[in-house]
Amino acid sequence: MKGSIVTFIANKWVYYKLRRTAVIEVAIVGAGPAGSYCAYKLAEKDIYPSIFDYSHPREKPCGGLVPAGAQEFFPFLKALPIPHSERSSMTLIAPSGRRLTLSFRKDKILGLSRLKFDQYLLDMAVNEGADLIEEKVIGLERKYGWWKVRTQKQSYAVKTVVGADGVNSMVRRNIIGSLSKKDKGVCFGYFVKGLENEDITLKLLPDKKGYMWIIPRGADTSLGIGSSEIWRHPELKNELNTFISNFCPQVEKISGWTALIPNVKDPKTFRNPIAGSNWILIGDAAAHVDPISGSGIIYALLDGELAAEVIAEDNPEVFNKLWMDTYGQPLLRATKLRGWVYKRPLLEVYCMYLKVQNATTFA
Repeated sequence: MKGSIVTFIANKWVYYKLRRTAVIEVAIVGAGPAGSYCAYKLAEKDIYPSIFDYSHPREKPCGGLVPAGAQEFFPFLKALPIPHSERSSMTLIAPSGRRLTLSFRKDKILGLSRLKFDQYLLDMAVNEGADLIEEKVIGLERKYGWWKVRTQKQSYAVKTVVGADGVNSMVRRNIIGSLSKKDKGVCFGYFVKGLENEDITLKLLPDKKGYMWIIPRGADTSLGIGSSEIWRHPELKNELNTFISNFCPQVEKISGWTALIPNVKDPKTFRNPIAGSNWILIGDAAAHVDPISGSGIIYALLDGELAAEVIAEDNPEVFNKLWMDTYGQPLLRATKLRGWVYKRPLLEVYCMYLKVQNATTFA
């Protein structure tokens, strides 16, 4: 009882000091998969967060591949009411040119539009009771033990803030500093029409420390290329354009894009705290993307669910241990293996390993 009274008085004092500021219990900055799913899971627990995002949903420049096995963790993926492709196998082209077919024991891999998928997740959150504030967050600072979140329109007093605002996260920058440039990769590609009946195909590129992909998404196809090294962007563009000219000149280009992605190379990055007493970073803002495959969607959803769990328990800082215990070790191992995997001989072996395992985590 005493603790409840102290908390009540403290909150009243903050309200008095910030009485000209709107007060929010939980603010989630960013309405991508991590932010929207976190909001949905919080609302399920009768905690109704405010999601700040002035641009979502939007088409995100990425492959849009959800790996086999994700449906086991997130059953709602089994009946997505949005255009998407489903495949029970995929084609992997090794550096030697050898084509391997990877078949999956259970579930299917999904190819989807991030515009449609992000809209679906955001609708889930809002329909469950979350509030969408379509304003751009331009400032964040600690104030009387809370957070002062500034948008272009007004300021908000926030008890707990969740940074789900991507690889160039403003929340991360203001709390622990931006993700290092060396821990980022780059992608280039097009959304096209004309390849919707093709297999999901990945072509590994050891010289570029990356891969090229064809991922049908239902109504269109993502055709792209990615590398863990940012400076290779001009090479990637030339390589992809040459591939299109030689192998699929008939495709209709809808739009082109370039994007930075998290690609952690230093294991210490994953060991840095990404949560405190009243803040958490999730998804790309936390750099939770597989350093070898680039897979990120499943980690975004996992982050959202775990973040909601610790916020509901009023102990956000536990997220540091929870995410590492749940799926952090494979990401740490990938940072140590990535330099070896993309050497040509080992990449051939890696392809055969995936073939034997009948599974892949590429996305």
